[in-house]
Parts: sequence; C-alpha cells; structure tokens
Amino acid sequence: MIRLTPYEQEMLDGKYGAAKQVALQKIIDYARILGAEELVPITKAHLCCGSTCEPSDFPDGNLDRPDILAMGYHDWQTKLKCPGMDPTTFNSFNESTFVIDDVHCCDTFQWQWTQQTREFYENNQHILADAAAHGVVIGSTCAPYLAGWLPVMGEYFVTTESSNVLYCNSVLGARGYGGGGNTTFCAAICGRAPKWGLHLPENRHGTHVFHLACDTKDKTDWDLLGAAVGRRLTPNAVPVICGDFERPDLIKLKSFFTALAVTSGCELCLIVGVSPEAQTYEMAMGGHEPVAEFTITNEILQSYWDEICCKVSGPADYLQIGCPNCSAEELVRIWRYMNGRKVKEGVRFCVFTNIAQYAMAEQSHIIQDLKDWGAEVLTSGCILRTINVAKGAKSIGLSSFKLCNGSKDERDCPIYYGSDEQVIDAAISGYWKVKRRYE
Repeated sequence: MIRLTPYEQEMLDGKYGAAKQVALQKIIDYARILGAEELVPITKAHLCCGSTCEPSDFPDGNLDRPDILAMGYHDWQTKLKCPGMDPTTFNSFNESTFVIDDVHCCDTFQWQWTQQTREFYENNQHILADAAAHGVVIGSTCAPYLAGWLPVMGEYFVTTESSNVLYCNSVLGARGYGGGGNTTFCAAICGRAPKWGLHLPENRHGTHVFHLACDTKDKTDWDLLGAAVGRRLTPNAVPVICGDFERPDLIKLKSFFTALAVTSGCELCLIVGVSPEAQTYEMAMGGHEPVAEFTITNEILQSYWDEICCKVSGPADYLQIGCPNCSAEELVRIWRYMNGRKVKEGVRFCVFTNIAQYAMAEQSHIIQDLKDWGAEVLTSGCILRTINVAKGAKSIGLSSFKLCNGSKDERDCPIYYGSDEQVIDAAISGYWKVKRRYE
C-alpha cells in the first residue's frame, strides 16, 4: 500500500486534471514494483524532449522519410500525454517542477555543418517548441547543472542522463536516480517519484573503496579513472575515492562521472574531501566495512587508454571536444589554446556545448573567433547523438572515453583518444601523433 498525502490523493482523484492523474497512477504502479511505500516531491526534472530517432535505426541512411521525421514527435506526445489519455486535458508539467531537456539528435541552431537536412532540423525545432509550450526550458544539454538546473543537497530530482545522476548525487548531495523516458516524464508531469534507492539515507554510504596511486592532474586522468573505477564495480555499488589526489574541479569531475556512468550502473560516488557526504573517509563509509578495496595506478589507467585509442599515428579528419557538453570555462580554454591557429583545410573540428554556455561565449566574442579559426561550436549532442555529424569521416579524434568506447563498434575507421590539447593539435595539423599517456 502506497501512503499518499492529501494533495497526492486529490491528484489521483483527478482534481488537477487527467494528465496528472494518469501520470501519478503510473508512478504509483512503479512504486509498487520497486517496493516503495511513499512518494517524494520532484522539484527538478531533466528529460529528453527532442527527436529521438537514431541513425542506427535506419541502415539505409534515409532520414528524410515522413515516418522517420514523425518518430520524435510521436514519441514526445506519447510520453507527454500518456497512452490512452485525451490530449485536450493536458496543460503543463507540474507547476512546482523545473523541467529542462536533455540532448537530442539535432543541433539547436544549424543543420548544414552537421549534415542534417533542413526538414529534419525544422521537425526537431517543432518538437522542442511543443515541449516549451508545455513548460520545458530548452537547454538541450547532458549537463543541465551548467545551465542553472541545480538541485541542492537533499532536493529530489529525476533525470534521463547517467552522468547527471552522478554529478547531482555525488557533488551536490541531491537525491535522485536515473530513469527511463516514460517514468521520468510521468514524474515531471505529476511532480512525484517513488521514495526508493538513493532517496533513502541508509543507502547513501560507500561499499567499494578506491585508493588512488595514479596521476590526477588533468581531465584525461580523471576520464580514464572513471573507466577504471566503473569496470570494477558490482551492481548497486557506491565507490569511495580516497588517497593523496589533486582536488578535482568541475571540468575533471564531469569527465570522471561520464566515464564512470558508461562503464557501470553507479549513481553515487563519494569522493573524500569533495562530496558533501564524504568530508572524511569515516563519513563516507557510514560505519560500514568495504565490500572490496582497490588501488588504481598509472598502469591501470594506461590499459584503458590502450583499449580505446588507435595505436598507429595517422591523418585525422574529424575532431571533437565536448562530452559532457563544454562549460564556458572550457570554451575559454580552447580559445586560448588555439590563439589564432587555424584548422587545416579539409578537417572538420567541432566543440559541443549547451545553449546557455554558447550564449555567454558568443557575447564574449569567443564563438566568432573559433569560427574564424575553422572550429564549429555546436549544441545539444555529440558524435553519438547528432545525426550525420561525423558522416564520411576517415579517422576520428576525441577527448572522451565514453565517445571513443561508443564509436568503436559503430565506425570502421581509426579512433584516436587523448587530451583536448591533442584534439586541437590534430585539428590544426590534420595528423594524430600517437604517444603513450603514462610511461
């Protein structure tokens, strides 16, 4: 039996409209499956609202057919209004829930550079306009905390983005877990989710301890560290990071969490001295003994570099930075590092950010400079999400373990992995020089 508050009972009785009634009933059904006994208020929701069709769904490469172009809109409408519900009864998402959209399969501003068709682009804009009309803030980002979507410690949230779950739980001390599209949409509509898992304080303690005896000086170190930790976790594990490591900043952490998320189902990582719930090792463990302990060395990090990076130097004609989406600070760093140097003719180099960071960088004249130097600044997606962006590439250079790992099986061409600086150097020279990361 799920205990409901008076407000929740009124919602279930239909007092606030059919949409919230149906959405809440689905959340209650979900809670019963999970074994939850009550619900929590969801004040932040992050979910996919744009076109959701993938290139892999259509091996013939024809993305212009009306049925394909309609897929995203149909998917959005189905989730939004719930199957079998009268669409005329839906007005907006829960008024107390701040909703922002996740990345989708189309750049926000342009279609030519990403090799999309105008029809596909305009269809996606139509889908997003429909979402905005129902109360969604269009941020189109896998890192909504860069766009003002910031749940504070103890605040309940839902998201469809695995690295976002980790960032909000681990760094902000918020309370949430990842969900599928339908459950996340329903939670956003009714403003409720099952009280379960990491919502409960008794589940928020360390289980697996990682002692760092490796380099932690830059983003690439933390990216590879995420893979090393993730590959050693069991389901429902909560890793604890400890040792004499250099304190990570936002840029390092979001890379770490992205690699950790793609190599495990982890949704909370306690970094001693960084996470609010892990100011000490004892605080992180909460009186529990570790299930397992590991020491991570440079040799281990090198093994993950070896796993995803092509071993033979060679030309590179598609280069990308921005997984997760770059912050304005990263755009400044890229701008400073390029410093007027131009991308080699015939090479395509892009940087993915979100709409908010793009606007700030544009006002700071960074966007125009990067464009003048041959770099394209895109929004929303990445090589794995933005349809056709790397179509025709003969070799690819990336600075994200997640993107390299995801691209290996999809593309029959050399995939290079390295730092942002290596990506930029390759974009300027048109050549990727392979060298071992750790000696």
